[in-house]
Amino acid sequence: MSVAAFLPTRLLTHIKHVFADEPELFIAESWQELESFIRRKPISVVILDPAADGIMNVGAVASLLKRYPSLPLIAYVTLHAPQFNAVAQLGRLGLKEVVLHRFDDAPEGFRERVERVEGNALTHDVIEALRDRLGHLPRQLSVAVENLFEQPHRYTSALDLAMEAGVAIVSVYRNLDAGHLGSPKRLLIAAKVLRGFGYLRDPGYSVLDVSIKLGYKTARIFSQHWVSVFGLTPARVRTRLTDAAAIESVLRWLGAGDDDDLSLADDPGHPPGHNGSRLRRRRKERS
Repeated sequence: MSVAAFLPTRLLTHIKHVFADEPELFIAESWQELESFIRRKPISVVILDPAADGIMNVGAVASLLKRYPSLPLIAYVTLHAPQFNAVAQLGRLGLKEVVLHRFDDAPEGFRERVERVEGNALTHDVIEALRDRLGHLPRQLSVAVENLFEQPHRYTSALDLAMEAGVAIVSVYRNLDAGHLGSPKRLLIAAKVLRGFGYLRDPGYSVLDVSIKLGYKTARIFSQHWVSVFGLTPARVRTRLTDAAAIESVLRWLGAGDDDDLSLADDPGHPPGHNGSRLRRRRKERS
């Protein structure tokens, strides 16, 4: 998971203990830096105190709820009247999760709570739609594909998928092909544009923000992938495509078999000059 936190010192100390083994914990020192993390980093959960900088700022939290409604936000506060008043106001604006310091913030329970709220509905629906095909893969590769859809920013190539699964790269190509899941290239692009679609439903993100969050070197390649999958640019998709239509497009595109029409420069899934169209050619290129 990727967690962003903006908290006073004593609460932050506990968060660092709870997530000590989490490599993607981003600590903000201001409301501006927190929003910068949200816009440009692959944040899955935000943990904050409305008085993180010493001044109760309900407006700053309300702005985050309005601009990033799909981003899970947890208020982590002490048992004091100002915090309770702020949480009550924010609850009317959409805040759903509150954790009280020294009452319900035991490390194991806190982590479980964060893991429970960080789930992505679009990702879940696509994985469930692919469940039968994933069942034909070796267990470790199936888990790696699920992780790819859950954390697409961590993957930039077929080699990343092979390393995550702990299998040879030739095995990745062979098993994905046998499972009718397309090439690693298609899986990577599908996972990234699906997550990007989820981000762009929120008004706070620009197309450039989302391309950076997903690890693209240029927004141009990001846009090309959207046109390949959805037939529309990101700006048009965010206003014209429903969740159901986006999922249908991703699943349909995964079933297509020809990668030759996709841009190869700087795109996830293959090194430049590699079209991935036949396993025999892949083997030759790796030899």
